[in-house]
Amino acid sequence: MPLHDISYQHWQGTHLTLWQRRLVIARNGLNGCLQTKPMAQVIVVCWGAALVMAGLLFAVGQLLVADSIIVHWVGNFNPQLQTFAAFLTTWLEQHPQISVRTTQNVLFHFFCLYLMPLSIFALGVAIPSLITRDLASNAITIYSSKAVSLGDYLLGKFSTAFAVLSLTWLGPVCAAWFMGNLMAPDWRFFWHSRLALGHALVYGLISMILLSLLALGVSALSNKEKSTPVLWYMWWVVGGVMAPIARHTQPWLRHLSFNYDLDQLALAVFRPAVDLRIAQDNIPILGQMLKSIRPETMTALSAPAIGGAVLALVIMAAAACLIIRTRVKPT
Repeated sequence: MPLHDISYQHWQGTHLTLWQRRLVIARNGLNGCLQTKPMAQVIVVCWGAALVMAGLLFAVGQLLVADSIIVHWVGNFNPQLQTFAAFLTTWLEQHPQISVRTTQNVLFHFFCLYLMPLSIFALGVAIPSLITRDLASNAITIYSSKAVSLGDYLLGKFSTAFAVLSLTWLGPVCAAWFMGNLMAPDWRFFWHSRLALGHALVYGLISMILLSLLALGVSALSNKEKSTPVLWYMWWVVGGVMAPIARHTQPWLRHLSFNYDLDQLALAVFRPAVDLRIAQDNIPILGQMLKSIRPETMTALSAPAIGGAVLALVIMAAAACLIIRTRVKPT
């Protein structure tokens, strides 16, 4: 009989499925992001914006209540705003199936646009936790030696970036829609505003997938934790500065800014110009108020450069995939 028992024994621990192992990667990455103070502050601001948006939707709904505090408060406005509020109240009351849909679609279009920069900033904070630190510590080799493939690793990291965007964008948008319609005087607002929610989800999910992929590509460019966030913010800021300048020089240069391309995607999905024309036809004074808007702004709202934006985003996504494939591999 041997001195040491070398026979195999049946495993007594808990077996984890493949998706549970992927979840471990995503959860660890998200926990690392949430431990930073800037990330917590951005999340608080995003959810605070959701409360403000819900309050705005509540105020619009209160225009249907004749003796509400909002209606009495409107009486203190100047004559032009009083007339506009009176027309808006009449329109909301007589045609809620059109007015609620149109009003909320325009409001959520601008809410989604104003919330997106906060999410982009949050991704910059999370970028070192995606791939950069693993490149610096050769953790990818350790992952590959376990029962996790390179595809599982990348899926887990992609889920981390997607979860950050869910906390800073998707969650606040859905919460604002739900809370705003929950406080409405008529629960049929949920049904009338379904198109606004659908547009927000279509635009949001496409944007979140693209931004997550771009963040992974930037995170894989370097193994220095301070370099990759700087590259991300430089791309974002320089692109934002270049877009209005390129409008008068080389218009195609605007598409080098992913933020500009996402704005064009939002215009194509929400189509706020159509809603503004519907409101203008029903509220004549709105036409006079819109005269102060520059003609080029109205043209941009009516005809977004969606073709160039989609092409640019596809090229950026392909470049990110190429960088990830080149940089992320076991040594």
